[in-house]
Amino acid sequence: MQKEEIELKIAEKTDSERISQLVNSVYRGENSKKGWTTEAEFLSGIRITDEKISEIIESKNDVIILAVFDRNIIGCVHLENAGTFSYLGMLSVDVDIQAKGIGKLLIAECERYTKEVFGLSEIRMKVISRRTELIEYYVRRGYSATGELEEFGAGGDTFGDTKEKLFFEILLKKL
Repeated sequence: MQKEEIELKIAEKTDSERISQLVNSVYRGENSKKGWTTEAEFLSGIRITDEKISEIIESKNDVIILAVFDRNIIGCVHLENAGTFSYLGMLSVDVDIQAKGIGKLLIAECERYTKEVFGLSEIRMKVISRRTELIEYYVRRGYSATGELEEFGAGGDTFGDTKEKLFFEILLKKL
């Protein structure tokens, strides 16, 4: 698979079930342990529901950008227009094809979309603070820690049962 063979497109409601299956397989459960993005060691349960994906897709301030290869969704990312910045979340790449540049491709598309479609010049994201390898991944892509922490679940929009007290670290990038 070559990067130029990957199609980037905006998700539609009919994609909801396939997106939630991908996201849940990347972050939780046994399959997720094959990849480096797993949260299974400190969170149980699901990462997201089909209904929540549909809700995001139907929101006027949100898009889910898909990476599609051979008609299969191999990656996705949620991008929200939060008014003065965009919020990047739920970056997911199939565990069997991670480390092939698909995450970088999706992040670059989020940055382009933020500037050209939303007309904004900053992206923020929340990363579970104990995920140092993930924070380092984003730092290598120009994101920096703000020093802000938020308790996991405080926003009410997270799924799963924590096995320990967790915090989100807020990262940002000026475009």
